[in-house]
Amino acid sequence: MPHLPILRDLVIVLAVSLVVVFALRRAGVPTIAALLLSGVVLGPGGLGLVREHESIEVVAEIGVAMLLFGIGLKLSLRELTSLRALIFGAGGLQVGLTAGAGAGIAAALGHPPGQAVFFGCLLALSSTAIVLKLFENRGETDAPHGRLGLSMLVFQDLAVVPMTLLLPVLGHAGEVSWSRAGTTLLQSLAMVAVIVVSARFVFPRLLEQVVRARSRELFMLATLLTVLGTAWLGSLAGVSLALGAFLAGIVVADSDYAQQLLAEIVPLRDAFGSLFFVSVGMLLDPALWLREPAATLGLGGAVLVGKALVVGAVALAFGFGLRAAVLAGLALAQIGEFSFILAAAGQAHGLIGGELMQRFLAVSVLTMVLTPFVVLLSPRLAAHTERVPWLRRQLGARAIPAAETSAAPADHVVVVGHGLNGRNVARVLRERGIPYVVLELNPHTVRDARRRGEPALYGDAASPDVLIHAGVARARVLVVAIADPSATRQIVAVARRAAPRLTIVVRTRYMSEVGALHRLGADEVVPEEFETSLELAGAAMAAYGVSGRAIERDKARIRQERYASLVAEGRATRPVAPLGALLTAADLDEVALGEGSPASGRTLREIDLRGRSGASVVAVARGGDLTGNPAPDFALRSGDVLWVWGQPPQLEAARALLEAGAERA
Repeated sequence: MPHLPILRDLVIVLAVSLVVVFALRRAGVPTIAALLLSGVVLGPGGLGLVREHESIEVVAEIGVAMLLFGIGLKLSLRELTSLRALIFGAGGLQVGLTAGAGAGIAAALGHPPGQAVFFGCLLALSSTAIVLKLFENRGETDAPHGRLGLSMLVFQDLAVVPMTLLLPVLGHAGEVSWSRAGTTLLQSLAMVAVIVVSARFVFPRLLEQVVRARSRELFMLATLLTVLGTAWLGSLAGVSLALGAFLAGIVVADSDYAQQLLAEIVPLRDAFGSLFFVSVGMLLDPALWLREPAATLGLGGAVLVGKALVVGAVALAFGFGLRAAVLAGLALAQIGEFSFILAAAGQAHGLIGGELMQRFLAVSVLTMVLTPFVVLLSPRLAAHTERVPWLRRQLGARAIPAAETSAAPADHVVVVGHGLNGRNVARVLRERGIPYVVLELNPHTVRDARRRGEPALYGDAASPDVLIHAGVARARVLVVAIADPSATRQIVAVARRAAPRLTIVVRTRYMSEVGALHRLGADEVVPEEFETSLELAGAAMAAYGVSGRAIERDKARIRQERYASLVAEGRATRPVAPLGALLTAADLDEVALGEGSPASGRTLREIDLRGRSGASVVAVARGGDLTGNPAPDFALRSGDVLWVWGQPPQLEAARALLEAGAERA
């Protein structure tokens, strides 16, 4: 039997990671940080248990390709096109400022110009895998700081291509052929175009043929081909496996098979993606931390603070509020995985190596390990920052521009957030003629909403001043429809203090957040997790022929059980309305009278449908006419359509009496 050293190493990696992650998770340490620390323990600077480092790194690189492909599947080319101003504007400014600041500091410390620019490029990149995973886990992908962070990360990932092509120029400027560099760049762009075209046209057609075969195994193979094939094409373009897979995921996201692809790849993504974080930790030599702890911690802290300030400044420059600036800045403050790829390529050109490389790895991994903790604390830090008087004075004008200072209407609805949920709420209010005001923190969304005639205001609803400006003290209802859990809690608390009699309706993602929101003052909490489960159950029942009324009755019962549990937890809740209970207690059925129906030519009194079945005829459709609540002497004809009201057994009996072939009375 052949000896497989990599199998031994994989078993050791999985076993140690399981123990470390389990222990640290019980202590409240985020999973990503625990995986990075597992790599430190396993690596050559730790216990040195892994021998096949290169093989593990290859598997890990496939894992990060799957991770980014899965992230890309949750986006779409159409969505990113709508973010192009932020991607190229905010993203380009962030990379330029960070790289320039890093290069300037490196040059001031005595490094040659080429090497200084190289260090600036390393510093400009953040971890797409870590940041988007954290945003996804916290439900903040659609929040303003999530959109901003995504835009910057997309530009950073794209910037890796020209940065890689720039390395020969920085390392050996006199030996570089600019024409050759230009040719290489054109080849890379051509290969990226091939990836996009393949993902947009070739792979969907392939998947369509696979779906027709009705084979789960075949679909799994096609999924792997989609991920690894596009990643391989990306490597041919010189853009890394991960970036190629990320681009493919974005393009495939618009296809009909995106959700099934995501379902198939999730188990592999989580398993192989965990190996990526472990492999990053294995790069670190903890001896450097022990030998120069102050220098390592100082450099790591300087990187986190410096990058956070740059990202925050860019966010403010593009009209985002102070809260979004703080959250995005802290989330993108680390050095990313693409910096490792760039550093490895830089070694071949003499730009980094030896102890300098180890110091870079030590600082990079330190910032990655600290990122989950920093993101966990960022909402509190953002809240404290917003309370700093001089910052509020300096940035207050940004929160409420002069053009928006008109008073809000009275007895209106304040809708916080103008994403999909907020737009739907606003549409219903508009159609009903109910006055409302939209509060949105994304300036681009506000601008687009105003073009459509929406009464949209720019500002952070977690700020008392912004809520007062929106007229919350005069409003009847506040609807919080944003995707940021921490901001939602803060908005509810602030709004309840500002308007004790206000009705507060909140959207949240998970049932686990309902209790905290009620305690903070929310009157109604709509958990997407709970409501989605009801819709899924309803769809399943409908497929088995269960009537709509019966489905609604079951939904009402489950909701009533949930309300009862809220009462048991000591929170008052609104009882189910008697009319709603009546409407869900019975069904409305449609019965067409055929040529041989025993009811044809007879009156409703003669049929005595209610006496014989318990059901009632509430309407009769004949041709283009509809007769509601027909009289007892109403004569029925063949071709009439009867609308019958009653309990399911009563409806079955009524149908048997009315349809052809039933026995005459």
